Amino acid sequence: MPHEMSWGDIYFSPLVLVLILALIATWITVVILNKVKLSRFIAFPSLTFLAILVLYVIAIDHFYLRF
Repeated sequence: MPHEMSWGDIYFSPLVLVLILALIATWITVVILNKVKLSRFIAFPSLTFLAILVLYVIAIDHFYLRF
């Protein structure tokens, strides 16, 4: 059952936490892709970044937090 998270007197949606975790995981994935030089095969890096971010949001939401 979804509920708000509170930080002081401010209430946040649980999706904010999911987005922050997904953004950090996406940055780590992009750094790894750059280190192993697989990013040179990607035609549109910004769209690929967004696609990886969406995949992480879906995975974290589905498997970890379960709204």
